[in-house]
Parts: sequence; structure tokens; C-alpha cells
Amino acid sequence: MDELVLAKLNSMPDRLVLKENYRPLALYLEAKQHFQQYESIKLWEQDVDGLAKSPTYRPSESFTALSECVFKMLLQGKIPTKQMLREAFVDYIDTILYEVEPLIKKEEQPAAPELEIVEKVQIERPEQLTMEETIEQAIDNERIFTTFNYGYNMVRNTVSSNKSFNEHGDGVLRSELIDPKGNLTGKAELRLDTINLPKGDEATLWLNLVQSTINAFDELTADLLDIISHMWLVQEKDEDGYINFHSDEVLKLRHENIDDKPLVIRERDRFKIMKRVAALSSIWLSMREDNVKVVDRATIKDDEDYDFTTFHRMFDINSVKVAYDKKTGEPKGIYELKVKPAPILRSYFDATLRTFVPIDLKIIQYSYNNQRELKRLGRYLSYQWKVRTLSRTLNQAFKIKTLLDAIDFPSSYNGVAIRERLEHTLDELVKDKIIEEWYYKESVDEERVGKRDWVRKYWSELSIMINPPKETIEINKQKFGHVSELIAKGQATELLSNDLSSSEYTKLEETPKLQANTPLSPESVGLLIEELKLSIRGAAAEIGISHSTLIRYVSNEAKRSNKSVLEKLKKWFKEHAENL
Repeated sequence: MDELVLAKLNSMPDRLVLKENYRPLALYLEAKQHFQQYESIKLWEQDVDGLAKSPTYRPSESFTALSECVFKMLLQGKIPTKQMLREAFVDYIDTILYEVEPLIKKEEQPAAPELEIVEKVQIERPEQLTMEETIEQAIDNERIFTTFNYGYNMVRNTVSSNKSFNEHGDGVLRSELIDPKGNLTGKAELRLDTINLPKGDEATLWLNLVQSTINAFDELTADLLDIISHMWLVQEKDEDGYINFHSDEVLKLRHENIDDKPLVIRERDRFKIMKRVAALSSIWLSMREDNVKVVDRATIKDDEDYDFTTFHRMFDINSVKVAYDKKTGEPKGIYELKVKPAPILRSYFDATLRTFVPIDLKIIQYSYNNQRELKRLGRYLSYQWKVRTLSRTLNQAFKIKTLLDAIDFPSSYNGVAIRERLEHTLDELVKDKIIEEWYYKESVDEERVGKRDWVRKYWSELSIMINPPKETIEINKQKFGHVSELIAKGQATELLSNDLSSSEYTKLEETPKLQANTPLSPESVGLLIEELKLSIRGAAAEIGISHSTLIRYVSNEAKRSNKSVLEKLKKWFKEHAENL
């Protein structure tokens, strides 16, 4: 080990950003005290020396896993300091051990005798879906997936409020991307010259959309960022990487069908969607990576101290389609387009699925106007449950102050209203099965409630236990190489979708007979399908629901009762059961 480099590293302040050549050594020194019992620590020392001598050196599997776990998963690609590394090992040692120990034990096993080399079997990923299939699958699974990446979530927070963008002296609307510690890590600009379209109705309508974008940053815009990102991950793409995006499909995804209310698509709803897509495509980002230090915003005097010069478009738009009035022939608006995340945004998806977070579809369906608290807290908890699953801290309570920061209640609310709204929001999330249960970790001293400054000095410092549903925990534990694999796993019985007969689906030593008076249930529907000798797809087509919805019902995996689905099942079941 280079003693001079070691001495320089030891002399550096704990909060000083580490240059790339110091990071392997800093990581090794911090890990050494936690892995002293393993022989691999000697191998890691060799890895550090090898990396210092040659950029092409290939470190051991365990040290590679250690680096990826700490730098990519836990620090989320942020530029590290010695203090950040120390805190990562203190706060997430269980996660680090979980990721690294299996490889250490593998390396410490005696070398196995050489065996005949067998050609590796290529495992194909699930085929990418059409736009319609992507939306149908998200509805059936009752969730979409969004990236866990820290940078992506800062961008998402920026587009969730039009207060984020402020006009500067040059007339350009800009927003600063600030992390929770007050560090400036990027900038966003709103530019109206986003795409070039041929002159005509498409260009005119698109320009009208773009010119209205300043008022289009809200929770719906942030949801659309998640939806487009999810669609791009799993949907089929053209040769240039674009996906089809249709406003009607998104409205279908956001439509809550619990009360069997038919989806009515209005022109103004399409406009709201496309207006926000135009807003997303008008944003240009400049994010700082490893070669530039992160600085405290308070220390910046002007842009020369922290130069943001390279901006990249966030979304690329390839083409748009216009709807025309059938009677007059007048253009009514844009309803479909081709879109893809630009490279600066796609970089947040180039990782294993461990870095993706399931978002309950109910959170997307909440109104961005009058259910904002449910939407913001539901998404915050989804993110936190992913973090806590990885770090094995699901039993850790939430500070009320932290929850209030996440919801961001209006400043006009008084203390009593804030408490009532928070408790009501948590109750509603339980009702909608987004959280399993919640309760105060310690009893509220009602005598202190209502006193001067009681929210800040007392109540906000209390803690609340919020437990996720078991299904959420299991999904967060799953580890796959591609988002399509997780979505496919979410429908574990989707293997039946290739028109397997129900006899292949349910193997019974002695199949019971369906009785005329048998009530509707997942078991009785399965038996009826068996007796009718139908395939899952065939039965679903007769009932009028998707095959994956039928699979979830028969498997008793449906998370919520859907009135429309149940009515169709009852009607179909009654008709066939009477004829047996």
C-alpha cells in the first residue's frame, strides 16, 4: 500500500470530497474494521493496490460488490467524503453484510477441481409489451415501478411544483436541485424551443402546449414523469428507442374503477395530460458528477463559483398526432406522441432492479388537487420502505416532523388542523391498503396540545410507527436483473398465460364437483373453469376481464375488491352453474 497516498488520505478533513483515486483506499479503510474476521480483507488490500497502479485492473468479486453496494446503492452515486463512508457503514452495516458476505464466503472456499466447460444457457428476458399491454399489466398488478435513484427523485421533486422555477435576469426560468443537506447538485432550465416539428397543425398545437408549461408543474406532472419512465422500461420501442404515448391510455391508468364508474375521456383531460408532457420535454438539466465537487449553496457568490454550462434535454419527442373534429375538420388537440427519456434521465435506469421502487397505483390515482396529502405521503413511504427493507430497519419509527416535511401542508394551517390532517391521511392510507397500520410510538400528552408553539416544540418531535403491507415488503426484497422480470414476478402465475388449461393450473388428486348452490369464491370459479374445460384465457374472454385479473382472483391474490370485476364474475358464474 502506498504510504504517501495513505498519509494524504488520513490528513484530509472528514467532509472533504474524495477524488476518484482515493475512493478505493477510503472504502477499504472503513470496511477493514467491520470485516477483520475474513481472509478476504487481505485480498481487498491487493485490490486497492491494483486499482492504484492500473485503471484496467479487475478487483475481486467481493470488493466489486462492496463498492457497488456503498457507492451506488447506499450513497446513490453522490460524491463521497470520509464522513459519508463512515455513516454508511454505521447506518447500513446489515445491508453491506447481506450484499458482500456471500461472495466473501465463496472466495474463501477451497478451489474446486476443474470441470468441463459447459456452454452457458442464455436466459431470455420477458418480451417487451405494447402500450396497451403495459397499461393493462400495471392496472392488473395495481402498481408501477419507478427508480430508487437519488438524482431522479430530486428531479421529480422539482417538477412537482411550479414554485420551483424562478425567472432570472436573463429571462430564463431556472430551478436549483438541492439535496436534503443543502448541497447544490444540479440546475434545471425551462426552455420553450424544445423540438422542431414541420409547419402545420402539429407544430401550432405543440407550441401552444409548450407556451402554457409554466403553470403545468404539479403532482400530476410528477406522476407523469413516473408513468413515462415505467412505460419506457417495459414497453416495446422503435429502432430509435421511442415509445408510443397516448393520453387516453394514461387516463385509463389513472381511472379508479372501484365503483364501476365508466371512464369518460374529455378533451380538457387530454389537454391536461399533454400539457404536462410538453412541460417535461421543455426541461433541460445540468447535473454534476464525480469530476466536480458539491458545494453548499450558501457559499456560492455567483455562477462562476459553480459553473453549470452543459445542459441536456430531459425528454425527446419524435412526433405528435393531432385529433380533428369529425364535422368541422378543425384540429382539436394532440392526443398521441412518441417519447423517450434523454440520456441524462436514462442513466438513472441503467442499474439492477434492486434500485426500483413499487408505487401503488392508488397513489397515482389520487387527485392531484384535493388528495395531495395522500399522494405525497404515500409515495414518500414507498421510497422509505425500499430504503428500510435494504437496510433492515423496517421497525424504525418515523419522526412526525419528517412526515410533515414530506407532505408540505399549506402554511395557513394551524396546529390542530395539521394534526387532524396527518392522522386522517394515515387513516385513509390504511383504508386503501397502502399501509398496514400506524400508531404513535408514545402516547400524546393532550395537556401539552394547544399550548404556545406546541407543534414545533412538542408534537412534531414525537414518533409514529408506520408498517407496510406484507406484499410491499416481499416485492422490495426481490432482486432481478431487469424491471420486466419483476413485473412478470408480480404476476407469479402469469406462466399460465400461454393458454394452459386449468387442469395444468390446478393439480388435484381428486377434483371435487361443483354443486348448484355453491357460492361464488375463488375456489368455486376455479372448479367451474375446470368442469367447463376452459383455458384461463378462454374463461377470461367469456367473463369480460383480462386473463391476469382472473388469475389473481382464482389465486386469491387480488389486493382490493373491484366491484366491476365481481359483477362480471357473478353473472358468468350464475349462468354456467345453473346449466351444470
